[in-house]
Amino acid sequence: MSLIEAAYQAAIDGMTPSQKIERMVELNAWARWNIGRRIIQERGPLSDAELKWRVALWLYGNEPVCRQLIEEQLARVSSE
Repeated sequence: MSLIEAAYQAAIDGMTPSQKIERMVELNAWARWNIGRRIIQERGPLSDAELKWRVALWLYGNEPVCRQLIEEQLARVSSE
């Protein structure tokens, strides 16, 4: 294990369960923001609702049932 890996593991081990959950939520929000930013770069400006569903499609679109549900929502927000 490298010095950086050891320091990272020590930092994680020193966190309480609630701190770990808080960090997970922050990283999830950051990842969704980055995905959204990439989608906007590719497609241009989108409504908040459409962007939310396009991010969901990017994250969960490989699962057929999820893809179908998300595409239904996308069709709904795109027609509004």
